[in-house]
Amino acid sequence: MGKLGYEIIITLFAYTFIPMRIPFIVIYLYLVSIATFAQQKPNVIIVLADDLDAMYTPPYFPEVLPIIDSLKSIGIDFTNSFTPMATCCPSRSATLTGSYAHTNGVYRNASINGGWSAFKHNEPYTLPSYLNKSGYRTAIIGKYLNGYGISENAKPVYGWTDGFVFTHSSYYKGYDYNVLNWQGGSAQNDTIWNVAHQQTKQYGLKPEDYSTDVLANEAISFIQNTEKDDKQPFFLYLAPTAPHNPLQAAPRYAKIAEERWAQVSVPIKPNYNNDSGKLATAAENKIPLDKSSFLRDTWKKRVSQMEKGGSFYNLIFKAELPKSIKSFLQADWYERLGSLYALNDMVSNLIKTLKDNGEWDHTLLIFTSDNGYMLGAHAMMNKATPYEEAIRVPLLIIGGNSLHLTTPGKKEEWVTNLDLMPTILDIAGVKIPKSVEGYSLVPLLYNDSITNFRDRFVMEYLGPSLSKFHLYDKPNLSMKLLPLYIMDHPTYNAIRMKVTAIENGAQKETTYKYIEWQKNTSKKVLDFSNKYRMKNPELMSRISSGNKKTLELKLKAEEVETELYDLTVDPFEMDNLLYYKPDKFKELAAQLKSAMRKIILKE
Repeated sequence: MGKLGYEIIITLFAYTFIPMRIPFIVIYLYLVSIATFAQQKPNVIIVLADDLDAMYTPPYFPEVLPIIDSLKSIGIDFTNSFTPMATCCPSRSATLTGSYAHTNGVYRNASINGGWSAFKHNEPYTLPSYLNKSGYRTAIIGKYLNGYGISENAKPVYGWTDGFVFTHSSYYKGYDYNVLNWQGGSAQNDTIWNVAHQQTKQYGLKPEDYSTDVLANEAISFIQNTEKDDKQPFFLYLAPTAPHNPLQAAPRYAKIAEERWAQVSVPIKPNYNNDSGKLATAAENKIPLDKSSFLRDTWKKRVSQMEKGGSFYNLIFKAELPKSIKSFLQADWYERLGSLYALNDMVSNLIKTLKDNGEWDHTLLIFTSDNGYMLGAHAMMNKATPYEEAIRVPLLIIGGNSLHLTTPGKKEEWVTNLDLMPTILDIAGVKIPKSVEGYSLVPLLYNDSITNFRDRFVMEYLGPSLSKFHLYDKPNLSMKLLPLYIMDHPTYNAIRMKVTAIENGAQKETTYKYIEWQKNTSKKVLDFSNKYRMKNPELMSRISSGNKKTLELKLKAEEVETELYDLTVDPFEMDNLLYYKPDKFKELAAQLKSAMRKIILKE
């Protein structure tokens, strides 16, 4: 039960019984019993989809995710939900720590500053660790972080009493994967985690090995087992890979997926393979001159690649696509939509299990995604960018009756996945650590009148992006392969911020986005940037001593190309105001840059 509900009930009992002169001890016992019930820690479940966007796919939810559509009638639908680090590991790290990449150290999915190797030092200070210390049974089922379990000596993760975790990237295909399974985890000290039992399980190519279904069954089993001890609340982090490519539809849905989604193209938005906005000149019909050089220089090849690559998709993923699918983009879209049917079954069966076991009324259920997806916006295919398509994610929060959440419906306040950890800790009655940079959503969950909850957040990523990740030192090789241009971009920092100004004697609020792209992306510059970000002692010594070559490299690494968008009138980010009207907007850009630096540098 929320704090507000607790206070109301206590007040009602006090005003009811005291005038009746009922003995104080009776009143006291009543109040204590109510307080105990009110303070009972709720169960918490996060269902974290993988690459489920909030701009292209939601119109099709009634077909592929009808359970999510139906839950909106009893839950709170956050229509402005964002993930500031819009790719797998940085986003999941933010969810589990409540902090930005510049705090937890995870800027990308692998290599330096990336994946599990960059995250693991955080594990004793994550959401499950704090919940476990406060009496929760904690379970992680599904995907953790890239790089975890690559070696054969994968260990149970600190903070999770129970685990059923993928240990190799082959799980993206939905078949032929391993999981590490453990129970009875507990802390030996602040860094060492012991478990009572662990084993590796292997899954093959049978229909019953389809990963979404396997995870769903494991989650149901976990809930049924925890029901044996009603006094202990549980936290379940359920992370399937749907709809991340190349996961296909479950066998039972293969026919409907082919009949329906092989024929449906990706919805075309104004910025699909296009950046000619209202301010564009005729010369920009073919190349967007207002965009940064990494896009300008590769634009024609990106547009060309977006319409090709179906055979390349088959070659990489052995996807057995319908012959009508000719492009990488359409192949991805076809499989994305098909994979969501089984995700719908997962959520439906999860709720049924909670109800059958008497757990639904005191459970907080959160449905969201780690990031959005570009799907052709700005001639980009993947994610990880600061553009709206990548950073917007669905977020639906449903509370059982005993939690007494506010009126169901839509909320437009800006929220981020950094807010999930402090929200859950707040509802569980656990002190929120000072390291947390997100905000508790409890005021929004219990009050309909909160406004201006957040007016800014930053976005950050350490490039290059996915397809050139291990090939940035071999450009001749990488540029001859498909589909690389459409999946790549450099390092950036950005801020999304509301700005209030006086216009015609009245206050006017406008939402702007300011982006700084790293201009120089050679291997030498990237290596320098990585070491500088990690404050490599040898490098920092050369800088402080004034080493000429090092300082020249530092200047190259710090050279940026900038973009500024008025999202209020340009929601598809097609007119870079710093290109078209630099004199008018340079002061505003400086204001946003200063605000961004204050957050990143904690000034």
